[in-house]
Amino acid sequence: MPVDDEQRNRWLAAAGIVALKLVLLLPHIILLFLFGMMIQILAWIGYWGIAFTDRLPDPIRRLEIIFLAWTTRVVAWFAGTTDVYPTFGTDNSYPVTVTVEVAPQPRNRLLAVLGIFLIRTLAALPHFIILFLMSFGVLLVAWVGYVIVVLTGQLPLGLHEFILNYQRWWARAWGWTVALTDEYPPFTLN
Repeated sequence: MPVDDEQRNRWLAAAGIVALKLVLLLPHIILLFLFGMMIQILAWIGYWGIAFTDRLPDPIRRLEIIFLAWTTRVVAWFAGTTDVYPTFGTDNSYPVTVTVEVAPQPRNRLLAVLGIFLIRTLAALPHFIILFLMSFGVLLVAWVGYVIVVLTGQLPLGLHEFILNYQRWWARAWGWTVALTDEYPPFTLN
């Protein structure tokens, strides 16, 4: 079945959007990679803080939340759930926000000790394996979303919700891994 030039150009436009977005995100990707390495070190220091004081030190908690919010903004823009280019660092006025509740006190010292010895990270590994495998589906859904946006001008709510729920799951798993919470995340997109 032949494909007309207009339809082929729309598919090419969607592919071009992906490539252009990746190029535009290069500064974010580089900075988030470096910031993420620092956050992993700070999370390990935070485990020690919880082990000795029952609290995650506030500066570490704030930096972890900044990293989480920044990463979420970048993924949201790349996946097409917002048209606003992501800001660097902190921005409470951005259309995509992250809310992190303060973990109940006192914190679980056993989980902190498990974090010190990286057992907490191993316990979160099933989440990250599933999320990694799902990321290919999310990329496909985002790309299909680009095509639909090119054709209709809007992203279907179902695609938007799928990408949003994937990001929520990732945020819960990552937040537990770096001790923003002691509640083990559920294996769900809800």
